[in-house]
Amino acid sequence: MNETKAPNLSALLVVNFLFLAFAYAGLSTWSVAIPNLQKTFNLSATMIQLGGSMLMLGYGVGSLVESILSARIGLKKTGILAALMLLVPQFLIPYIPSYGLILFLRFIQGWGIVWFITVCMVTGWFPIEKRGIAAGVIGGSIPFGVGMGGIIAGWLLAQVGSWQTSFIYFGAIVIVIVAIWLVVVKDPPQQAAQGPAATARPTVSPYSYAAGWLVAFALFFNFVSLIGLYTVLGPYLYHLGYQSTQVGMGLMACGLIGAVTTPLSGIIGDTIVRKGGSAVKVRAYIMGFAFLLAAITAFLVPAVAPAGYCAMLFIVILAGAGVPMTNASIGALPTDMLKDPIIANKLFGMMILIGAAVGGTLAPFLATAVATAAGWTMGFAVLGIAALFGCILSFITPKYEVK
Repeated sequence: MNETKAPNLSALLVVNFLFLAFAYAGLSTWSVAIPNLQKTFNLSATMIQLGGSMLMLGYGVGSLVESILSARIGLKKTGILAALMLLVPQFLIPYIPSYGLILFLRFIQGWGIVWFITVCMVTGWFPIEKRGIAAGVIGGSIPFGVGMGGIIAGWLLAQVGSWQTSFIYFGAIVIVIVAIWLVVVKDPPQQAAQGPAATARPTVSPYSYAAGWLVAFALFFNFVSLIGLYTVLGPYLYHLGYQSTQVGMGLMACGLIGAVTTPLSGIIGDTIVRKGGSAVKVRAYIMGFAFLLAAITAFLVPAVAPAGYCAMLFIVILAGAGVPMTNASIGALPTDMLKDPIIANKLFGMMILIGAAVGGTLAPFLATAVATAAGWTMGFAVLGIAALFGCILSFITPKYEVK
């Protein structure tokens, strides 16, 4: 088989969307099972939530390692290894009596959250004028996976009665998704057809570009703001007196809106690029406006949500719309900036390390601690401030564009 022959791009996009969505659903399946996990291990909810933090830590570290490994063996083979990291712990955890060992397995499982692999796979095949929508669709699978994972996990738990069996059944579903992914995907060409710049920097370190570091720290604030929002929103809505079904609807609405806004931001960016706009400037500015929306709405959640159920749904949808929109730009920018996919992939791995391993691990504890110590208004203010920092970094990124 000729690995450089382009696959069906629509099918490529769909299977990568599903792979990442089901990988990211591991956050939701764990959260849904927290009450059952507490009973099994006789631990507090805070201790059980370490399982989510360890997943994010493994996500960041694994993405950096995969960015280096994929340059040697290709994205598809790296994806197979990531799938094993995702699935083997999924089937082992239900049989492990030691919670400490389970936390280690959750760290290993985080290596299987394949945002790096899926984004690099599609941005390697799609041309620059379609790269934003491709990265946007993949980025949209993150909030979709969070929302969908909670629904599937809750249904499985209700059907089978134990978190252990529900984990096994969910793992079986993921095996099917991975098998389809393996049939469809092919490694993209190793060099993008972008003229002389595509081969001019084969030995340049991807970590030497200021613009790359700016986007990396923007991704850090992305994780702090969004993972923090997903963490505190449920407890806050319970605090306001909403019933479990209303809280569930609020969380689902907050998560799934990103599956719409993320590809939409990619479509907008691609349209402007096709009309002659600078890809780096366009995507960076869209990222900045998305962060600004996230900041404003985070500050507004405590003011609007108590006004009633409809008002609550309205503000949490707006709050959930902003940060996911940045994922389309963040996914496309490394290749847009560096023109060389090999260097760009390594840069993207470093970006996820900073975002997920640091920001994603810190967010649940930071948002919860501030809300507990200083009240819900301050808890949401922290999320808004994080988004403002992301906004600032986004708007100054084009000044350091790689020429």
